[in-house]
Parts: sequence; C-alpha cells; structure tokens
Amino acid sequence: MSNYIIKETQDFFALSTLFSESGMGVRIEDRMPERILKMWRMEDPQTGELMAASTLEIRDGFYSLGDIAVRRDLQRNGYGKVMQNVVFDAARDMGISELWACAKEPEYYLRCGWEAVDWESSPKIAVYCRCCEKRGTLCHPKIMKYKL
Repeated sequence: MSNYIIKETQDFFALSTLFSESGMGVRIEDRMPERILKMWRMEDPQTGELMAASTLEIRDGFYSLGDIAVRRDLQRNGYGKVMQNVVFDAARDMGISELWACAKEPEYYLRCGWEAVDWESSPKIAVYCRCCEKRGTLCHPKIMKYKL
C-alpha cells in the first residue's frame, strides 16, 4: 500500500492554507481563483491529512504550474516531484506542450529539468512577485519554462 493518495480536488481553502503556510504569498480563501484549471492534493491514506498540493493554471494566457507545496515536516521525501509529475501528466493529456512557473526555489526547478528564462522576455506569470516586499531580499524568484 502506498504511503499517499493523490486526488483532484475543488477544496481551495485547504490548498491555499498549505500554500500560504509555505511562504508562497497565496491568500487563504474559500473560492478558487479563475486562473486555476485543476488542483490536486496528496493525502495520508490513513488520516486523510493534506501532505502536498499542486495546481495547473492559466497565467497571462500561458499554461503554468501555478503553485506546488509540500508540508514542511514532509519535505525532502520526493513528494514535490510526485506532485509536479501529476501536473505534467494532466498537461500532456490536455495537449499542452510547455509549462511556465515562477520559482521561489529555482535550484529545485533546475534540478527537475526546467529552464530559467529572463523576466523581461517571459510571460507575466508571476501574480505577485514583482511587488512582493520579500523579492530580492528574502526571495529570489525566477521565471522557468518546461518543455513537455
């Protein structure tokens, strides 16, 4: 038996809470933003507790790995890669050939095969980064592209 279950979900409150607690700048709210196409949650099969989550979104007209987070106490177990692959598989099924992301952990994305792209020549997919008070001081995000 697997140590997790992955489900597509509509429960943005739970996911937005995880994303916010992970320092992603996502507001905790009940209503899913219109830019989100699909959301997934990874949960513990015994307790149903949320372990990780990811979203597939449209930002600035481009398909994006919107948010991805793993609960802090579960990081470094490969769950981020699992959730990223869930998004990749769904995107491929939809006929999408590339995804974009705004990476707060660019080194992780680079290790996963993403390509860093210049902010000025990339789509404007960072929904909050340019005006975030942490950018450049506590956070050094990069725009990333992945060919599926």
